[in-house]
Amino acid sequence: MYPIAMSLILIVSLIAFAYSIYRRTQLLLSATGTECRCGGHLERIGNVLKFAFGQKRLLFRDAKSGLMHALIFWGFCIISLRTITFFAMGFKEDFVLPGLSGLVGIIYNATLTLFLVFVILACLYGIYRRLIIKPKRLTISMEAVFILMVIISLCASDLIFEGTRFALQKHIETGAFLSPVIGSLFTALSPETLNIIEICSYFLHVLLILGFLNYLPYGKHFHVITAIPNVFLYNQRPHGELKKMDLTNESATTFGIDRIEQFSWKNYLDWFSCTECGRCTDQCPAANSEKPLNPKELTISLRNFLYNKADRIIKKREGKCNCEVDDLGFLKDNTPLIGDTISHEVLWSCTSCRACEEACPVFIEYVQEIVDMRRNLVLMQGSFPPELQTVFQNLERNSNPWGISFNDRAKWAEGLNIPLMSQNPDVEYLYYVGCAGSFDESNKKVAVAFSKLLQKAGVKFGILGVEEKCNGDSARRLGNEYLAQAMMQENVDTFNRYNVKKVITTCPHCYNTIKNEFKQFGGNYEVMHHTELLNQLIKEGKIKPSKAVDTVTTFHDSCYLGRYNNIYSAPREILQKIPGVKIVEMANSKDKGRCCGAGGGRMWLEENTGRRVNQMRVEDAKQTSANLVATACPFCKTMVSDAISETNATGMTSKDLVEILWESVAD
Repeated sequence: MYPIAMSLILIVSLIAFAYSIYRRTQLLLSATGTECRCGGHLERIGNVLKFAFGQKRLLFRDAKSGLMHALIFWGFCIISLRTITFFAMGFKEDFVLPGLSGLVGIIYNATLTLFLVFVILACLYGIYRRLIIKPKRLTISMEAVFILMVIISLCASDLIFEGTRFALQKHIETGAFLSPVIGSLFTALSPETLNIIEICSYFLHVLLILGFLNYLPYGKHFHVITAIPNVFLYNQRPHGELKKMDLTNESATTFGIDRIEQFSWKNYLDWFSCTECGRCTDQCPAANSEKPLNPKELTISLRNFLYNKADRIIKKREGKCNCEVDDLGFLKDNTPLIGDTISHEVLWSCTSCRACEEACPVFIEYVQEIVDMRRNLVLMQGSFPPELQTVFQNLERNSNPWGISFNDRAKWAEGLNIPLMSQNPDVEYLYYVGCAGSFDESNKKVAVAFSKLLQKAGVKFGILGVEEKCNGDSARRLGNEYLAQAMMQENVDTFNRYNVKKVITTCPHCYNTIKNEFKQFGGNYEVMHHTELLNQLIKEGKIKPSKAVDTVTTFHDSCYLGRYNNIYSAPREILQKIPGVKIVEMANSKDKGRCCGAGGGRMWLEENTGRRVNQMRVEDAKQTSANLVATACPFCKTMVSDAISETNATGMTSKDLVEILWESVAD
């Protein structure tokens, strides 16, 4: 049909595209940070089918925009076969892909035509959203509108091309049911004019496809190429497991990350894959409470910083750059990454709640990269909020953030006849109480109630008493990896000395660390959160709630119990078994639950900017008309109780789920 023109267009376009992809690949390979995403291929493929092709996160978290995006994505998947046909028609006018003839061809052409219309409608809705609705989470830019217009033009040019072919009575794609309709619009035109329209629509379609393809690596729509690989390469480690930093490497000259080249290739791929949809920011408690952190903008800032250095980074990798390097061998920057591009306040605003990661449709990982930058601030620069100086000292000296003498760690258990592991290690469970249960007056009540429930159920358990140390969660997430590792290793050594097999804890942060991070130090245990064990004991009939507790209760999901470890049903099933309890759900619950504001070490930091996250959470609870907020985390209980007091929420209280259960069970 047009073999010479098509050959030239394809050769030039594909060479240009290959060069762009080569440059982006070289950038990926230049990363010095290590990252292995090997194994688990069947699970990875399943994830791609569910989240990339099935668009699960988009459809189930925001139905309208999710359907819009899904229609465009599915449309492109279907249109891709048509694109191959379109290019081939430049060499042979009646080309049909093998297998797309007969009944299969009719079904495909009908489906193609239907999705061409769907994609046009979805793009029009996308333009309407950006220009009229203007959702807060979106970055309103003409780039996105331009791309939507390009996609509309792609689909329209295909429909017009087939319409003119119908009017010219050329080869007709059977099943393309709109071709006769569009062709009827051209009946008054001469064959010569129709030929011109056919040629123009054909080459417009081809040029738009190839132009769009070559534009992809240079804008946010690069995710069209990288999103599926990024979903495939998602993190298969437990969500709650942060990477262990090698502190024994004597040749190491820096710890943590403060250079763009120190990030891993997976970090780069994350940034390439960001769609700028803002779903992360929409769910972020820091952003919603007017703190400096905006996950979307953090990713964009890191990506732009990388792109600005890309030429020098690639040349340095190829040995062609005579650029100045610093003492660590990294390219010198006039603009520091941390402190200028990424402010300290941005990094310290994060509660590590994972709401951003749970919402991201392309599985971008935020928490690890923020902690890595915090590690550099703490370990290399000694730069952290002043209140943390006392917290770190208290953890070092007495292994608890309040600085209370470690000799008092078992005082809460006086008179309960709970055996110490040093006296009787022959128990089924070690009850790891944690700092809050051991020292905080409000949470001591939880430890007491839980212990009494276990005793009533006949469960054999013991505690470590003064031998128990802080688990290291706050220290690690605040960037003090050295301190965190020391505490974790000391606990593991103690556990292993008593041959501990099973651990129970009333704190999700303790639960997460012992279950997912102690294994980095030789500690492998069966770990249960108290809600899991109590739910099991109720089902076995060993605990029988009988007294009515007349309350309207809403359950606040701890981030480290829910989003980190997928425990949502056990707490609710316990509440359902307590007579008199009426459960109402907050609008933001389960995987969409709002953080209490204490995670990521924020429990020990002041909120000096914007609204208080815990007060926002209590506002969520007020909307349900509940008079009781049930929690299953000491941090959450403290934060919610404080917010109830601070906002004068009359008629509302907060209790740990254990306390409510004990009211129904106690003699």
